[in-house]
Amino acid sequence: MNVLVIEDDKRIGEVLQQSLKEDGHNVFLSYRGDEGMELIASDHFDVVVLDVMLPVIDGFTILNRVRTKRLTVPILMLTARDSMPDMVRGLDLGADDYLTKPFQVDNLLARVRAVGRRGHKASSDSITVGSLELDRAQHLLRRDGQEIPITRKEFLILELLMRRMNQVVSRDQLIEAGWGFDADVSDNSIDFYISSLRSKVDQKGYPSLIRTIRSIGYSFSAHGAS
Repeated sequence: MNVLVIEDDKRIGEVLQQSLKEDGHNVFLSYRGDEGMELIASDHFDVVVLDVMLPVIDGFTILNRVRTKRLTVPILMLTARDSMPDMVRGLDLGADDYLTKPFQVDNLLARVRAVGRRGHKASSDSITVGSLELDRAQHLLRRDGQEIPITRKEFLILELLMRRMNQVVSRDQLIEAGWGFDADVSDNSIDFYISSLRSKVDQKGYPSLIRTIRSIGYSFSAHGAS
């Protein structure tokens, strides 16, 4: 996953960065609340580890602004504050989990993986790209208002690709979305579903909306969506 760590203590931040990298994640580290807020708004991250005590903008303010803007990235609050009112406040503002310092690194890694598996919550009932609409409330795919038949697994895979439009989605992430965490799914199965989706979402004479990123995964692009 792409993980953003916002932590003003450089020693702790570097430990977290190294530990998360060793756990297989791409990690970006920010020491300031204002910079961290801008990075969250870029929507390039799967999980945010957010400290409360930050310069310029504190973690609670960041969390409140993020949820007010309907940004749905999972957020793990990390703080030295261990009083119940602070924990309640963080969760009420929309934090997905809360961990107090000092902490065990293995515990933090497990929590990051857990909130990451939950993924972004749906911020609206549909995703629209050009004439293509994915209706998440009714689990339907439409083009120009006309329904296109789609299976449940195809819907889940397409939802992840469209939600992360123009970002690379790995095969493992597609497997987790369509089959579940740690499922044993062959490359041929993934190729079959991608091919089936292309036959449904692509239009003749236009580039494919689902691009293959060799040896990595796939990316959904708006280019060619009329």
